[in-house]
Formats: sequence, C-alpha cells, structure tokens
Amino acid sequence: MDRNNPNRINSVYSSKDSMKKLLTVLLLIWFLTPYIYVHAQNPTKGGIINFPIQVHDFGKIEESKKFATYKFKYWNDGDTPVKINRVETSCGCTTPYWSTDEINPGDTNYLEARFETTNRLGKFDKSITVYTNSPQNPVFFLGIKGEIIKPIPQVSNGAAIPHLGGLEFSDRIIQIDTLWDNQNMTRSIRVTNNSDFAAKFQSLESYKLPEYVTITGYPETMEPGESLKITVTVDGISAPGYGFGGFELPFISNHPGSPYTSVGISYSRKQYFPKLSKRQLRKAPRLSVNPPLHDFGKQRPGGFLKTKFTFQNKGKKPLEFKSINPDCPCIRLTIPKTILDAGESMEVDVLFDTVTKNGTKSMGIRIVCNDPNNPERYIWLKADFDNKYNIECATCPK
Repeated sequence: MDRNNPNRINSVYSSKDSMKKLLTVLLLIWFLTPYIYVHAQNPTKGGIINFPIQVHDFGKIEESKKFATYKFKYWNDGDTPVKINRVETSCGCTTPYWSTDEINPGDTNYLEARFETTNRLGKFDKSITVYTNSPQNPVFFLGIKGEIIKPIPQVSNGAAIPHLGGLEFSDRIIQIDTLWDNQNMTRSIRVTNNSDFAAKFQSLESYKLPEYVTITGYPETMEPGESLKITVTVDGISAPGYGFGGFELPFISNHPGSPYTSVGISYSRKQYFPKLSKRQLRKAPRLSVNPPLHDFGKQRPGGFLKTKFTFQNKGKKPLEFKSINPDCPCIRLTIPKTILDAGESMEVDVLFDTVTKNGTKSMGIRIVCNDPNNPERYIWLKADFDNKYNIECATCPK
C-alpha cells in the first residue's frame, strides 16, 4: 500500500478528528452528570409547613385555671413563602390564634390554642384543622387533650369520699377520612360512667344535630360503672358540600364530674368515581382554567379589583360544577353556568374587595367538579398591598 497516497492520509486525519469529538462529548457527560443528578434529586418543593408536635396533652388541669394555653411551633420546610389561611376548631371552647403573615423558607412561627376550663370537668380531646396555601400540605390536623379536675373538699370526720370520676370515652374525636357522596359511613364509640354517681342525660332531640346524621344507643341514664356503645352514621349522599366538615355530639347531664362534655365528628366528603378504563377517561369531562393564577401585583387597599377566569370543558362529556367557592368572603364570583357541554367555555367574573388588606395576600377559589382526573382544585388570586394601611376587620378571616 502506498504510504504517500493522499486519500489514505485524509482518512487517517478524519479518524483522529472523530476520536477527539467523541472524547469531548464523554468529558462533558462526565462533568455534567453530578449537576444533573443533584438537580433531579432536588426539584422545587414550594412552601411546606411542618408542625413537629401535632398533639399536646395538658394532663390534669384544675378548673380554676380558667384557660389552658399551648403554642404549636411550626416552620417553613419548603423553598417559597407560605402562610396559614384559616384555622377551625371542633369546639367553641377552643380558640386559635395565629399570624396571617407569610413565613419565608426556614423561618418559624407559632399557632396558639387556648382551651376554656370553666364548667368543663372531665376529659377532653379537641381537634384543630389548619388550612394553608401550600400545594404540598394544604391541611393539617392538630389536637389538644387533657382532663379538667376540681379539688374534692376534705372531710374532717373520716367519712368515705365518693369517687367523683366522670364519663370516659373510647374516642373523643371520630374522624372519617373519606366520606363518599354515594354511601353512608358508620363509626362507634364506647362511653363509661367511671364514678360513684348516676347520670341523667338531656334528650338528644333537644340538640340541633345535622339532618344527615343518625345516632343510635344514646343513653337516657347511666348507672355507676355502666358502659354503653353509641353508633354514629353519616349519610354521604345528603351531606352538604364537599371537603372538610364536622359537628359535635354533646353529652349534657346532671353528673357532678362531667356535666357537659362532647365528642367531635369530622369528615372529608369526596365524589365517588367508579374505576374507569383509559378509553372512558379520554371521553370523560375535563376542566381547563386559564389562567390558574391571577397576580394583581402592587396595589393600594380600599377598593375593588376585577379579573376573569376562563373555564373550558376539554372533554367529550358534560362538565358539572358541584361548587365554586372562594376561601375568603372578600371575593365575589359571577358564575354563568353550572354545566358546560363538550368543548364549551365560560368566563367567571371575580370581584376582590381589598378593604383592610395589607402585605402579600394569596386567596384561593376552590373548584369541585365531575372531572375524574382532577375533581378538586384551586385557582388563586394574589396581590401585594401597602403595609401602611393596617386596618383590622372583625369579620374578615384571619
């Protein structure tokens, strides 16, 4: 073979250039692999509220204390600001206090629970539901429990002191995680008269319990040491609304140790969808909202802000809206229809009352519809208000 052949020389140089390009690509992959891995393992999390302690036990508290207070510590474990929108308690005897300000990633704050002890002798177990604007954990359940006691007077003549005791419950909170809208859910508790005193109860008919609730086994009287089973049935078909709900089952009696106590019942009502095939899902209604968030930017409080959201059914069957509700009464909606045919769209007008608003506000509008892929979702309003307009509003949510 001729070493001086120019075609052979060009082939050799071309082969060397290819090897250089290949080595360059391999080196780039070697350098970039750790960067790609780190970023793949650390996606954006958003704001995440974390409560290290979710249940606090006060133990035994004397009734004369009047109020028992505990501060639940929490912090932002995410990478964007987050805040608590509202807090609900299972009993009016428990009052929550919290800040409406956003907390930055890594910052901490406190939610205070204050329990009134007056005329509440006996054991208590109360729930606190915390609603946040975090897409990762929008709802938190906290709890406080303990026992309110009253010192028994000392008897000087050595007579035996009756055991005051009280009514004891196997559970003080009945929680139904999922209440489907096509069926009933039943839960049972056991109540025991752990004292030397008989108890006569106020009639259940005198309480304004929800119409979709049935109670069986509720006692008229209980003798010392007697134990009874009480059954609570919640009708998911007739229960109103979707999402979180609850009520209290009171026990009012002439018992000296437990004249008034209650059991909290909470549930989360959801739509039931049968298992659908991929073909059925493609034909199902499908909601699209544009935009999913409207940012008003910097604003001066005191007036009304207006915007529109476009709702469209991109599915092949009618889209039915079960509810479209804002989290704050300061938001008013004009909803032209509750059913959209396939391909149909509508505009929902939004009026945002900014009186008393200050700082950065994120307000949610909750949508419940029959889209099986996404039956519950939020769209958002955001605005940044001047902090110098700091006006308190007694009727606005904290």
